[in-house]
Amino acid sequence: YFNEFNLVDYDPKKWARMAKEAGMKYMVLTAKHHDGFCLFDSQYTDFKATNTKCGRDLIREYVDAVRGEGLKVGLYYSLIDWHHEDYPHFSDGAHPMYQNPVYKDDDRNWDRYLEYMHNQVRELCTNYGKIDVLWFDFSYSGPDNHDVIPGAKPWMQYHGGKGKNEWEAEKLIATARSLQPHIIIDNRTELEQDLWTPEQYQPLEWIKHEKTGELVTWEACNTFSGSWGYYRDEMSWK
Repeated sequence: YFNEFNLVDYDPKKWARMAKEAGMKYMVLTAKHHDGFCLFDSQYTDFKATNTKCGRDLIREYVDAVRGEGLKVGLYYSLIDWHHEDYPHFSDGAHPMYQNPVYKDDDRNWDRYLEYMHNQVRELCTNYGKIDVLWFDFSYSGPDNHDVIPGAKPWMQYHGGKGKNEWEAEKLIATARSLQPHIIIDNRTELEQDLWTPEQYQPLEWIKHEKTGELVTWEACNTFSGSWGYYRDEMSWK
């Protein structure tokens, strides 16, 4: 839908006003999801809203609107990018082309992808003023609904905690904190940070650190229904 993308009803000022009236203290908007499409005007890709019929930097409008209501500004950014030519398609168990022989990983350059991803995070932390929350997604290790891929390269192993090194997460977070010293970062780079994010269930007691038993800061990560995106026939509203 790239050629038809045009948000005629996009009204972040209205969203921010309603959020404030509802008692919300902050908002988080998706700057880029797994599909790689950017709602911000990144200089590192052509796959962005400013190159569509919409022709607007939607993140710019959002941050201005949220600040205008006195709310804290949050941005979501997916660490994976199914559109990027150097992101592994064949060996990523979540990728639409997983194990499709036409989409082998042989010619993909992981270091080049990391440079791209780190550059985009730097953009988000540099070009939009003070950012209060940076919500990274997603982690590879730990329980999930994907199979461990035999023989996969280290960064594609879903269990064992290897993702934190392959994302260069230490460097990524250090960059974000150097540009946004007061920012809150979630724990989905595989490194323990400020915010724990239990997904698709409502905890019945306060989340505790799995090693120390200490209470941690957390937020429930839930969809309103069963889908993460728009689904016309959705009927499973919570």
